[in-house]
Amino acid sequence: MRLAAVALGVAGVLALSWALVEHQGSRQNADPSVASTPVGTGDLLTPAQERELHRIADLGYIAGRTAAREATGVVRHDASAAHAGYTLFTYARGPEAVLINMDGSVQHVWSRVGSSYWARAHLYPNGDLLIITSDPYRLMKIDRNSNVLWIYEKPAHHDFDVMEDGSIWVLVREATTRAHIHGGTWLLDDVLFRLDPAGRELERVSLLEAFERTEIYRDWITEGELPEGTDILHTNSVEVQEGGRRALVSIRSLGAIAMIELNTARVEWVVRGPWRMQHEAQLVDGNLLVFDNLGLGDQSRVIEVELETSAIIWFYTEPGFFSRGAGAQQRLANGNILISESESGRIVEVTPAGDVVWEFVNPRTVEDGRETTLGIMRAERLPHDFPVDWSSGAPENVGR
Repeated sequence: MRLAAVALGVAGVLALSWALVEHQGSRQNADPSVASTPVGTGDLLTPAQERELHRIADLGYIAGRTAAREATGVVRHDASAAHAGYTLFTYARGPEAVLINMDGSVQHVWSRVGSSYWARAHLYPNGDLLIITSDPYRLMKIDRNSNVLWIYEKPAHHDFDVMEDGSIWVLVREATTRAHIHGGTWLLDDVLFRLDPAGRELERVSLLEAFERTEIYRDWITEGELPEGTDILHTNSVEVQEGGRRALVSIRSLGAIAMIELNTARVEWVVRGPWRMQHEAQLVDGNLLVFDNLGLGDQSRVIEVELETSAIIWFYTEPGFFSRGAGAQQRLANGNILISESESGRIVEVTPAGDVVWEFVNPRTVEDGRETTLGIMRAERLPHDFPVDWSSGAPENVGR
């Protein structure tokens, strides 16, 4: 199957509005005396609020939408153009992560009962895995044999970023109220917590408070800008920049991507652009790379937007390419893009010219009224020399 559209310099792009502000305010530091693994979420959410959290966290995510296919696994592989390496992914149903090589053979599996599925995973060189679990929502680190190393039990969701020093920035939901929003009823705030490598809290930055203390962006969280319901932000990605002191976040409910200055806990800039209900905002060579879920209505796309000119300078889509929820992409070292078409249970690697050079279709299916391909939450291509001598699967050097 060939790309339907890849374009450079697309005209008529919606303008982006963004600005820079002076660094002001103050960072919020967690109390060192409570720097230990929490024991629950009762200090954050009531049982009713937790039920609402579970409902909205899954909103828009389905286990599968595409009819089960006859050809599964790796159905396309151009070894001369693909970026060789292992691929790590998690399923949209089932608490499991899988590492495969370039021909689709399973290299290793992590699995542990106790949650609905794993939303995000990060692999360490020794085989340890950091994961966000769903229902219950929490951050957990396990070893290569799936034994629990530690659990951070506050309601982590969607995304985290691991720093070079081993510390972790993770999105957490907290219950709050604002007299000027929805009549003072309770709301969900998205808070960035920084944890040490053992899962102990070091500091926190509230996104709602960051908007409130930044005067030129305060209106973005007024009654007229916010959606109905409790989930007024629905932040779904975080990418920490420049030594861990600036965070790029995708705020789906606002259709916005923002840069948060973590030292001052203020908003540095915010953009709205030619995307709708977006996921996985990333800065690549000064441009924004975004999974645009609904920008084309009934078709999704991955877009690269140049901030200075407000133009889409590259995009990928094809007939039937669609994921209402989730969706992700990764710029690889050779310039290719690895794309997770989440709800379709499909991973593709495309070149800058738009050629599909590697394609994986999930062989697992799910019965949701009909047999459909089980969705894939997010895939990540690891370097070809990533150590796997601890794994239980195929011999070394497979797929290189």
